[in-house]
Amino acid sequence: MSENEQQMIQRLLAPLASGLDGAFGLRDDAALLSPPEGSEFVVTMDTLIDARHFLFDGSPHSAAMAARKALAVNVSDLAAKGADPFAYLLSIALPPEHETWLDGFVKGLEAAQTEWGLHLAGGDTVGTGGVLSITITAIGLVAKGRMVQRSTARAGDVLMVSGTIGDAFAGLSVDQGNQKLVNEWRRQVGDEGLAHLLARSRTPTPRLKLSHALRRHATAALDISDGLALDASRLAAASGCAAEIEGSAVPVSEPVRLLLQTGQLSLADIVTGGDDYEVLAAVAPEDAAAFSKMALDDVQSVTRIGLLTAGSGLTVRNAGGKTVYLQKWGWDHFS
Repeated sequence: MSENEQQMIQRLLAPLASGLDGAFGLRDDAALLSPPEGSEFVVTMDTLIDARHFLFDGSPHSAAMAARKALAVNVSDLAAKGADPFAYLLSIALPPEHETWLDGFVKGLEAAQTEWGLHLAGGDTVGTGGVLSITITAIGLVAKGRMVQRSTARAGDVLMVSGTIGDAFAGLSVDQGNQKLVNEWRRQVGDEGLAHLLARSRTPTPRLKLSHALRRHATAALDISDGLALDASRLAAASGCAAEIEGSAVPVSEPVRLLLQTGQLSLADIVTGGDDYEVLAAVAPEDAAAFSKMALDDVQSVTRIGLLTAGSGLTVRNAGGKTVYLQKWGWDHFS
């Protein structure tokens, strides 16, 4: 006999709420949450849909990766705001035959929430005749008045980015590519390089270790979800500035470097591809060295890639100093 909704919630999801008193074991209609004294809640929400944000084949392993990515993209927003993860709400639309993989989905959530230090506070489960859809609202904690906004940068601030850019776009290209492309790229970057690119696309990692340095030194920040170029333009516009990015300074992994070198990828690809889930920060020039050192002390590399200036718009330059024409700046759901 198959489980009903309440039985499924209590067997699979209620254990994810263990340790969060205000979740009431998911036996109430709502959670009761209060920030610790001197703190504020930072709240963010993202929806991920099969075949648009992740590739789902109906297996428990694929479900676990989808769960991890859904939580990761929300926690990434918290990290860029300088917030520490606290709790999250989950709404999931389950297609037919979800019983075959739902346990795997929950195991993926459990591993991710344990890694990033937050608990399930509640949510909703519904059936659908369509595809798997996952909506997560993540709640973080930050000291009062210390959230790092995107609208508080100043002209003259330098732009700095964590990690490497372009891996996720390359990984998605592999996932969506034909066998000829996969074989060619494997020849160029090797099995290990290919695995790195796929992991960055399928299971991103929020840059939580950067939160301390952001709170201390950043004037503004956001996470890079829709492409470095587009998100840099958003930060600049929100702060009433223009953004300049030096393409030769954008940090890339060794596999992406090799693919750029052979013309398999272009600079435009990596700055507009999206799904990086790195952090882009604006930092006053006099604080850039301290920001870099604090980030490295917390085991997170950052690289200076550009500058905010007076005016509006975005300019990306190549290694020769020429402006790069971008057919698009990044990912937009409605264009």
